[in-house]
Amino acid sequence: MAITASGALTLTAVQNEWGGSNPIGMSEYYAGGDNVFSGATDGDGNAIPSTGAIDMSDFYDTTAATPITISSSTNNYNIKTAVQNAGAGLDVPVLLTINSGVTVGSTSTSTPAMKTDTGWSQGVSITITNNGSIVGASGSNTSSNPGSGGGNGGGSSPHPNVGGTHPAGQAGSGNSGSAGSSNNGGNAFEHSQTANDYLSVVFAVAGTRTGGSAGTATFKGNGGGGGAGGSAGAPSNSGFFVGTGSGGGGGAKGGSGGIAYPGHAQFSNSRFGRPGGTTTGGAGGSEYDNGPANAGKGGTGGSLQQAGASGQGGSPGFGRGASSGGAAGSTGTSNGQAGSATAGNTGQIS
Repeated sequence: MAITASGALTLTAVQNEWGGSNPIGMSEYYAGGDNVFSGATDGDGNAIPSTGAIDMSDFYDTTAATPITISSSTNNYNIKTAVQNAGAGLDVPVLLTINSGVTVGSTSTSTPAMKTDTGWSQGVSITITNNGSIVGASGSNTSSNPGSGGGNGGGSSPHPNVGGTHPAGQAGSGNSGSAGSSNNGGNAFEHSQTANDYLSVVFAVAGTRTGGSAGTATFKGNGGGGGAGGSAGAPSNSGFFVGTGSGGGGGAKGGSGGIAYPGHAQFSNSRFGRPGGTTTGGAGGSEYDNGPANAGKGGTGGSLQQAGASGQGGSPGFGRGASSGGAAGSTGTSNGQAGSATAGNTGQIS
């Protein structure tokens, strides 16, 4: 309780606030002495003398505690550092006020928005009047790519005149995992002195104390393989095919490209589907142009989280249809944990 700011003031009132022994003498109350901490001031910021003349009037509107006011928004607030910067020691009670509209936040989930730090003497208390907000840092949203598992592109083998088929692209593999520390929210207030119970923290006004929100870890699914192209039909309804469809591209990540029927006259590397890349699907094999009858090109492999494209059908009307692309692999998600409003030696927080 602060000494009155005006009116009658007695030595007893000074002793009741600052301590001391009887008989009472003003020499007991120099700043930096046994009873008054170094750097102590009155309510107007006037310093209590440490030497020379000292008068009763020097003690109007003073308190035997370190008053600290946070008047503008800030991050990573360390109460110990603030007290020492004010010229006071860690053996003096602290009266900390957070003004209305002020937010004490954090720049990292590993650092609380506000903490006591350590090294406080036995019996010290920190009284906080929180008219603003203490808010922990939010967890990060992260995204990771799969290591492998893209769907393989569809191919055509053997030649359709001897029973060959045009298989669809394969589905990509799913991906999953667990959230990591970067997805967890940070704490709002931390009582750091856990080695002993010397320090008590009292929220005279709790105000808003909010742990940081949790982030989400996303594990991207693989892309599906592209479908094989359709074979070309003969110009008349002869039941024969004059060109095999090209292979579909592989899905990301790393799906194999489909092949066009090897050993046939139209066999060419350009008609192979290309393998899937790290994040994007491979291109389908090129179209085979046999004059009036064209074999279709392979479908493009799916990029991460995407299905492969269908191949192109053969022509003319008696050509065999192309196959479909493979489905995308499932994408997994995992949420981190929200931060706490209070952490550390919570048994000493009230």
